[in-house]
Amino acid sequence: MSNFKPSVLKFLGFFMFFFVSFLTETNSQENPKSAIKKNKLQNEDFLIGFYEKLKLESKNINKINKTFLVRLSGLSTFDRKYMSKKIDPRHFFSEKALDSMKSPRMNRELKCLSEALYFESRGEQLEGQIAVADVIINRKNSKKFPNTICRVVSEGSHKRNACQFSYNCDGKLELIYDKRAYSRITKLSSMLLNGAFADITGGATFFHAHEVNPSWAKKFRKTKKIGRHIFYSR
Repeated sequence: MSNFKPSVLKFLGFFMFFFVSFLTETNSQENPKSAIKKNKLQNEDFLIGFYEKLKLESKNINKINKTFLVRLSGLSTFDRKYMSKKIDPRHFFSEKALDSMKSPRMNRELKCLSEALYFESRGEQLEGQIAVADVIINRKNSKKFPNTICRVVSEGSHKRNACQFSYNCDGKLELIYDKRAYSRITKLSSMLLNGAFADITGGATFFHAHEVNPSWAKKFRKTKKIGRHIFYSR
């Protein structure tokens, strides 16, 4: 008797397994068309419902006030006298928005770009700073210039008044006094290095302040005037 119970249980287990398998196979053989039809109807219902939800969400998004979205994102208008009329002010972050952002993790390329913007354009509106950064990044991406940000901004710095970016060879000690401005520039530089904005200079790789008239400017094509700088490309 002690051997009987395990044997019976084992037999019942095998019997139930084969019985369930038989029923499953029978049902699949008897109603393959109805099963396919049922699945097709379920898929169609799902797709119709999903499409209706998408239409509803699209209508809801279109109802949102665009001015509210601009304010929510931290984007703001700026003084148009500094900018081309073709540029949409909503493309730029406000200084207040930059103040609310976390400081990025510093690395060599970010440090070089941040310092270049600080010494070359910290007195500019944000768009003016972006334009100067565009020149540096355009140079880095060009085969005619060094292939890193740091090499671009330090090119020619070993010669007095012969460098590409004047702060590097004007003979003055470069110290960062305005910590708040530098913090903003660092955040802006990080965004630019990560492709946050499209180039606004028309592919410029040269620029100068509007109060000077360098001889090389005649050799290049003027692309834009942004803030107190005029931009050129070859």
